[in-house]
Amino acid sequence: MKRFLIGVNYWPRISNIKMWSKFNLNEIENDLKLMRDLGINAIRAFILDEDCSDEKGNFTEECKQKLYKFLNITEKYSVKVLLTFIVGHMSGKNWKIPWDKDSSIYDKIEPTRKFITAIIKEFKDHGSILGWILTNEISLVRLPQNEEIFLRWLKELYKTVKEIDNTHVVSVGDNVSPFSHTFLKPENVRGIVDYASPHIYLYDQNPIRHSMQYFMILEYNRSSGLPVILEEFGFPTAVYSEESHARFIGLILRGALLYGAEGALIWCFSDFPREDDEPYMWEPHELTFGIVRKDGTIKPAAEVVKDFSNKVKEIDISKYKVAKREAAIIIPAWFYKNFQFVNEQSKRLDFAKVLSQSFTLARLSNIQITFVREEDSNIEDYKLIIIPSTTRLLTTTWRKLLRAVENGSVLYFSTYSLTHLSATHLWEEVFGVIPNSPAGSKGVRIPEKIRLLGEEVEIGKMDLYTYSFVEKDAKVIGEDSLGKGFVFISNRGKGYSVLSTIPIEFTLTNNENINESWIKFYNYLSKISNTKQRYPSEKLGVEIQYLEGEDDYLLGVINHSWEDVTMKIKDIMIKEEIDQCIKDDEIIVKAKSACLMYVKK
Repeated sequence: MKRFLIGVNYWPRISNIKMWSKFNLNEIENDLKLMRDLGINAIRAFILDEDCSDEKGNFTEECKQKLYKFLNITEKYSVKVLLTFIVGHMSGKNWKIPWDKDSSIYDKIEPTRKFITAIIKEFKDHGSILGWILTNEISLVRLPQNEEIFLRWLKELYKTVKEIDNTHVVSVGDNVSPFSHTFLKPENVRGIVDYASPHIYLYDQNPIRHSMQYFMILEYNRSSGLPVILEEFGFPTAVYSEESHARFIGLILRGALLYGAEGALIWCFSDFPREDDEPYMWEPHELTFGIVRKDGTIKPAAEVVKDFSNKVKEIDISKYKVAKREAAIIIPAWFYKNFQFVNEQSKRLDFAKVLSQSFTLARLSNIQITFVREEDSNIEDYKLIIIPSTTRLLTTTWRKLLRAVENGSVLYFSTYSLTHLSATHLWEEVFGVIPNSPAGSKGVRIPEKIRLLGEEVEIGKMDLYTYSFVEKDAKVIGEDSLGKGFVFISNRGKGYSVLSTIPIEFTLTNNENINESWIKFYNYLSKISNTKQRYPSEKLGVEIQYLEGEDDYLLGVINHSWEDVTMKIKDIMIKEEIDQCIKDDEIIVKAKSACLMYVKK
């Protein structure tokens, strides 16, 4: 049976990062026994290289013997280990890598290879090993000069591991995510890691959008073709209340399961009592990320982990698959590739927020949404294709999109103008509009409000210009107070194309509140594209997601808000509750939490 990985990142509670120099078997055994009791079945552990290697990259005999003892204890308590080889960065300090004194790690392939080879050969057959992690956030030790240098380094080390051990999984141990550097985006590491490994610490004043972003990252990574393990997530309780910390962890664990991740590893197992140790001396928040307090007592988060583990331990995740996505958000090639003179590449982080906003609007509209790269061959498979707040795609993509619409898809594109740049050359063919700006102008200023589908919608003041169009055969569905069109719809073959010259998703990225008018607009897109909205939620901030089994669905009602919610789900036949949330035919979902259940097909 394949179980969902419920894990923590691990340093011992008392010795912390000094684990190998202050090695204490009794301490480690006490920690592992508590993990077992909490239902933790996997950990990410670390070798501190300055304690375990010499300047030539040799793995010391002393550290080898300690690692044997450590792994034997983890096996005793049935906790699998993802073992990390290179700790150059950890918790706010760059630690010494003995064979890399000048921190030019990417040209130190041979001594690095020597170090990891010795460890793999010695421990690849140990029953406790789940997989190998090359580094901990090596990009914080030094940024590579370019993507090619990093990817060559990663490819060489991945090849080294696989030549010795082709059984266990390998990850880079850094944030593989749409929010990461280009060289860590999943499109670029696919094939040289075995799973995407997001390290997620996000902040947003809007609680719905905040936790929705975590699931957006999981879906984005999964859509790249890589399995996903949420390798790090959490918050310090020196900053946030223990109760909110617990609720957040419980919600993310359940969401990670429902979005098809292989597992999730909390940062971290315990708080640390040694205040005068580096780096805690200058990073006090790093002392309090644990689900266990520094005195060994458990926080509410540990109870949440135990509860989740008890409830899902009998779920064989290999028997469930991610539900079919009928809608997709297009990822422009410039988001993960480099092209000459493409200025948008300097705004990739801003665009990641746009993608997240579009994902949030889609999920709040009950649309099963995923991501597709514009170079993928399956764009035409989706009923609804969304291109949010994008200023350009590859020229060749537009013909594919026109063909998709003619074959029955709905295309929605929101954009704005950049000087001397056109998002497409096919305005008339795809969208039924003709450019109407005077030569040399910036276009027209985005209005502060429009009337969209018969309803007035506030946009706010934006220092942005957009295209001016006149309709050829398009119909205006969104206009300003003077009757000028800003949102258009056209019929092309069996489908429709919808053009918004207001970058809706971009305008929302810095707003604390979610404008429900745009959720209604996404609902409109769902209806005209005839995408299925199975188990729709009518409560703002409540998401319903599910995995599909042979005879049932594993369904979750996810409350992203900080308010308790009572609701009903239409046309649902509950087979069995996992979380006990149902009372008098209503589902009661506590603030920032989720309820799991089996539902009949």
